[in-house]
Amino acid sequence: GEAALRGVLLAAEVFGSRYGAVTVYVKDVGAEPGAAGDAVDELVGDEKVLGLVGPLLSSTSTEVARRAQSSRIPLVTLTQKEGITRAGDYVFRNFLTTAQQAEALADYAVNVMRLKRFAVMHPENYYGRDLAALFEREVARRGGEVVGSVSYAPGNRDFSGQLIQLFEIGMEERREGRRTIREYIPGVEVDALFIPDSYETVALAAPYLDYYSIEGVRLLGANGWNSPELVKEAGDYVEGAVFVDGYFSESTRPGTMEFTERFRETFGMEPGEIEAQAYDAARVIITAINEDLAAVPSRRALKTRIKRMEGYEGACGELSFDRHREAVKKLFVLTVRDGMIVEAPEEIPFEEEMQNLETTPATPGWPEGTDGAGAGGPESVGEL
Repeated sequence: GEAALRGVLLAAEVFGSRYGAVTVYVKDVGAEPGAAGDAVDELVGDEKVLGLVGPLLSSTSTEVARRAQSSRIPLVTLTQKEGITRAGDYVFRNFLTTAQQAEALADYAVNVMRLKRFAVMHPENYYGRDLAALFEREVARRGGEVVGSVSYAPGNRDFSGQLIQLFEIGMEERREGRRTIREYIPGVEVDALFIPDSYETVALAAPYLDYYSIEGVRLLGANGWNSPELVKEAGDYVEGAVFVDGYFSESTRPGTMEFTERFRETFGMEPGEIEAQAYDAARVIITAINEDLAAVPSRRALKTRIKRMEGYEGACGELSFDRHREAVKKLFVLTVRDGMIVEAPEEIPFEEEMQNLETTPATPGWPEGTDGAGAGGPESVGEL
């Protein structure tokens, strides 16, 4: 909530300096639908209030959307709640959804990276199942194929069983003196492995690929990967990984650069995705209000202006709304290059792609929890 408020206040300050004062009314709605609905009713009673931003929680977003629609006041909500805009034509959404992530990642993987065969390893929770299913659908739409999928319990720290199953890992043994050497041989070949989870989980899972001799497989992820800690914890094991997010502070997009600079100057801290999404939601409303500086629009006229808005360049890039009043914008496709998270190129030369696929970790090590043994005991190695 505090993060979203910072984004809204920054948006109001930016436009206040150019067009005049913007008043922001703040209501702490908590997590109860009733209290959130009452806050909407109170704000609607003030004729000076033209539009609403929020809330964030799924538990309150449905009731807020319902009351905003019944009161005929434009709402730009900040929630991933499925189907939230079905409440009516006054309800808009500007937030990163799982469907947007799956579509952007699949499009880049198939059409830019030219990958065709995919595997998925996801946590056994709603987020993991939803993203895995959406990704498989979007890959198929583009002519690719998910050849295998496996789940794990949230918080899992040992991924031996999942990878052995997913890649049909076989094992060959040979004797070298007194030692038994076990070599792992994958029986399934894929171009990429999609792991819709946090960077902490990815940092634990990524070394297992090298351990089980799973080579030439690109790692793909969602917005939970976008943290400097990913590279700190996983190192070379995530070099070349590709993932998507709704905001990237180091982007060279003009609107993003402007927002990031203003936020740092104003608050003395780094903005995150919630700040950026809330900033854009507020700026959309304020931009629509100031479309005609000669007259303040009615709430109905403001709704119409938001629906037809085009060319708005905000913190998360260019934004407009589709016929379902869902935000339409180009997500940030990110990759790890030379130990840094950077924006991925829009086109990848074939030769460079082949070179990237052949990249292997420079620093050998054992996955956490295996003690160098994995499933085969303390003398078992991938390739020694």
